Amino acid sequence: MNCVMKYLYYPGCSQKGTSRSYEESLFAVLSKLDIEFEELDDWNCCGTTTVISVNKVLSLTLAARNLALARPTGLPLITPCPSCWLSLTKANMVLSEGGTLPEKVAAALAAGGLTYDGGTVVRHLLEFFVNEVGIRGIEESVKAHLTGLRVAPYYGCQLVRPYAPYDDGYDPQNLEKVIEATGAEPAAFEVKTACCGGTMMTTRRDVGGGMSMKILRNIREAGADLVVTACPLCQLNLELVQYRENSWPRGGDALPILNITQLIGLAMGISRKELGFSRLLLPGVERSIIGKQQQMAEAVGG
Repeated sequence: MNCVMKYLYYPGCSQKGTSRSYEESLFAVLSKLDIEFEELDDWNCCGTTTVISVNKVLSLTLAARNLALARPTGLPLITPCPSCWLSLTKANMVLSEGGTLPEKVAAALAAGGLTYDGGTVVRHLLEFFVNEVGIRGIEESVKAHLTGLRVAPYYGCQLVRPYAPYDDGYDPQNLEKVIEATGAEPAAFEVKTACCGGTMMTTRRDVGGGMSMKILRNIREAGADLVVTACPLCQLNLELVQYRENSWPRGGDALPILNITQLIGLAMGISRKELGFSRLLLPGVERSIIGKQQQMAEAVGG
């Protein structure tokens, strides 16, 4: 790419806390693609899950405030978090319908000196990579093909449900396309859109952990070397349950759980430090991937 392309970026709360490796790897990858993400100024929480269960107007107002802040730029708002994408997308839809709920949200925005009449386009990062950067664009940026790696594409439950404007809601393929672009092989498994347990990991660990373990067992049976996801909470939960379980203790036989940007970055030849590998919960993960890559190199060389 000859010129720098600029887009508006909404990180969401996770990127600044538990998923800093996702953001670090994202910006490392973008720098190789001559793409600039400008962070939305003065953004706030999108109002997802916990807020909407308590106060629907507050949840919609939080989302609408971000949309209102983005509107004057005329740029699409790109987020790496499916939950944020869903919350912002839902707010756009609800506020366009009219009625008392949008009126209450408008009044709340007005109290803060803002108005929003619609028009802010919200895109998820995975869709951005597939349709904006393009699969060919990813392929052309690859310097270290991940040939021989079997990668399980895990979508989670919010990336294609209840809305799936950019993929198939029942059998999505965008992660598979990106995996293939890196030279790796997608490992098909049955529960790629199942819920990881979400925030139940904090309220009902037995239930949330059981949901994550079911997914991991299914992925194991598929013969995957690692898992890739485009959801910060899914990445955290699938790591966390392995970190806590005695069956796969702290590395060792644990399944590596990578953010999609970390996989792309590996194929681009970006250092693991820049990709935030040191922030992963499972210390054996990095060694596992390095070992697999060495095996592939020896097989090719032999």
